[in-house]
Amino acid sequence: MNESLKELAVRYFEGHIAPEEECELFGFLAASPENAARMREWEQEWKQRHMPPADVLRSLALLNEKIERRENRIRARRRWLRFSAAAAVLILVSTFTTRYFIHTEAPVQLFSVQAPQGTNSRISLPDGSQVWLNAGSTLSYRSDFNRSSRDIGLSGEAYFEVEHDRHAPFVVSTNGLNVRVLGTRFNIRNDDTNHRVTTVLLEGAVTADTREHRCAPIRLRPAQQLVYDTRKGEMRLTDCTSAEASISWIDGRLHFDRSTFAEIVAELKRYYNVDVHFTDASLRNERFSGDFHVEDGIYHIMAVLRLTRKFSYTVHGNDIYLHAIPPK
Repeated sequence: MNESLKELAVRYFEGHIAPEEECELFGFLAASPENAARMREWEQEWKQRHMPPADVLRSLALLNEKIERRENRIRARRRWLRFSAAAAVLILVSTFTTRYFIHTEAPVQLFSVQAPQGTNSRISLPDGSQVWLNAGSTLSYRSDFNRSSRDIGLSGEAYFEVEHDRHAPFVVSTNGLNVRVLGTRFNIRNDDTNHRVTTVLLEGAVTADTREHRCAPIRLRPAQQLVYDTRKGEMRLTDCTSAEASISWIDGRLHFDRSTFAEIVAELKRYYNVDVHFTDASLRNERFSGDFHVEDGIYHIMAVLRLTRKFSYTVHGNDIYLHAIPPK
């Protein structure tokens, strides 16, 4: 059984899998975390046998991006999802909702894609749009995506490069906020810790409104950010001089600009298998500015943060406890 599924996985990585085989493979992935782990092992084996060196991959990626912008989109529409050569295998769960619509013979399915903890993942949508999912984030879309509308559900954080199609609006919905797009580049971050959704526009134009329509729609220009307070239902538009910094996470960089320790801890949990606890609640509001790389590791980051002389810490297994240092 596993050998036949492994053969399907290889055909998937090579792009030669039939639609019915793809469905079988996705069903195997969705069945258990162990199956997803086995899929990652198969992908690593395949990469070792077939993948060229990293510098060649980068050159090929740049070339492919140029080619894809000029190609007919038919090929993109035939592929529901593909793994990025640089991304970990995604956990894909399909067909957990099935509905029938008038004048539609086939059932509409809902696909959901999750980026595993510690791994950013790149996705190509059926219309050719590109999405980068931050670690622990989930994106969902329906199987009729791109026919008359392009509706996306998001939990967590994602950066979008959207293909222009004025006949099919591209709408991202997250925690009560709807962001409507034509063709553009933007980042959305759903921050449950601080009860806010932040949208940063890098290029093009988007409009945002709320699910309850409490506020009038707001149009963003490049280098602007919109912060939506999910508790109050209020939107606030400001200039964002560091718009490009909002997507530093794509390159594995952690950028903090006067971020509270509570915000920093929430971000670290995306990438490292640890739980960080505040033994003194006042530490949550202390602030820090700086940059790290994910590959630096959690204990290097904690050692640098400790240089603020605001706290000490102890480690018990996967739990890190922060203790406030009394002022002298």
